[in-house]
Amino acid sequence: MTNITINDRIRGCIIGGALGDAVGLATEFLDVKTSEQYYGRNPRFKLRAPAPPGYVTMHMDRHRAAFEEAGWTDDTDQSLLILMAFLHNGGMSKGVDPLDFAARLKHWISFGFRPLDRLPLGVGRTVGSVVRSSDYLDDPIGRSTKIWEDGGKVMAANGAVMRTGVVGALFFKDAQILYSTAINVAATTHADPRCLVSCTIASALVAGIIRDEVKNDEDIRRIIEEAIQQIQTREVPLSTEHLNELRDIVWKETIAELELDERRSIGYTYKCLASGVWALRQGLKAIQHPGETNGDISTVFERVITDLTMAAGDSDTNCAVAGSILGALVGYSRLTSSWIQDLKHHDWLVAKADAATYLLIGEGVEYDPSADKDNLVDGGKGDMSKEELDGRWKVMIETLHRRCGDMELLEKMEKSRKQDEDGCIVL
Repeated sequence: MTNITINDRIRGCIIGGALGDAVGLATEFLDVKTSEQYYGRNPRFKLRAPAPPGYVTMHMDRHRAAFEEAGWTDDTDQSLLILMAFLHNGGMSKGVDPLDFAARLKHWISFGFRPLDRLPLGVGRTVGSVVRSSDYLDDPIGRSTKIWEDGGKVMAANGAVMRTGVVGALFFKDAQILYSTAINVAATTHADPRCLVSCTIASALVAGIIRDEVKNDEDIRRIIEEAIQQIQTREVPLSTEHLNELRDIVWKETIAELELDERRSIGYTYKCLASGVWALRQGLKAIQHPGETNGDISTVFERVITDLTMAAGDSDTNCAVAGSILGALVGYSRLTSSWIQDLKHHDWLVAKADAATYLLIGEGVEYDPSADKDNLVDGGKGDMSKEELDGRWKVMIETLHRRCGDMELLEKMEKSRKQDEDGCIVL
């Protein structure tokens, strides 16, 4: 595996996460039974229609029809906010400033991802409740913590871990900066130590992979335990119960054991993290013991992301985390070629991954952060006027109607949008 370049791994993390997000959307919020009714037992997914013989495209319903064809969801959007902050500051030797990330997230909630003119679809309830607070930008971590405390300290959703893989790619050279960034960026929306440890672990695994230090389960265990210690030394560590739960769930051998489509816990941060660890272990098996069961390094990405997709639940998020970790392991050059060809904004993603590589190791095409308007909070385009924003929502809603023909939903979404000053629709 040492012949995989750092650039290939950084690309693999970023594009792999986006691919997992895009494919996983096919079964998001479904259960296994319904997913199999839509796609069959062992499907091969195609991101764009028409699907050739032996492939399936995404089932269109009131949820999936709102998103761009062959595009990703809010999971990747928020990961890209971290990447844009990194690029804007020329690589940042001190990590991502949580106030900078919070400002970008607040802007995204209102206007979407401006560099690509993507609307803010699919924002999670935890993120929405925190970021919409009037005083959020004054103290994002403080506001997030208070909402968690006021809620009984039970909220441990996956909205932080879903975006954290890129932190490992950007700060793989310095463990302490990596950990502080993973924790601080996560804490701007998710204060529970289970959320924070999910982010330190996922980020550290990506970093270890890029350093070519992850070869077996013992390497994974070592990284997990070190990442746990970053939380256990904080003022609010993991409880003994939550620590034991973590050490159990990340070593589940099968997807079925994770019960990813169990309705009451589909958005639980530990389940999402465990999906990523499972994916990594599958990748290592395919590399070390290629064969009919495990596949090999060139096929394991499609198999693992498909298996996680068909496990349903919060599948886009599970696959986004798995895709970023597994993508770093196998490298961009071994991601599923048909998915890469179909992925919307693929070339843009590659260019930004290459820009990060240049800032990190000085290789590739020279990148000048001051010349790149995409890395500004507003993408260099300014805020949209109310008329422009209304027009974009109208086009999206009309597109949804055209794709699934659901007038009841259209009326509900339009009413919801007009009542919400932030303009973001929760799907």
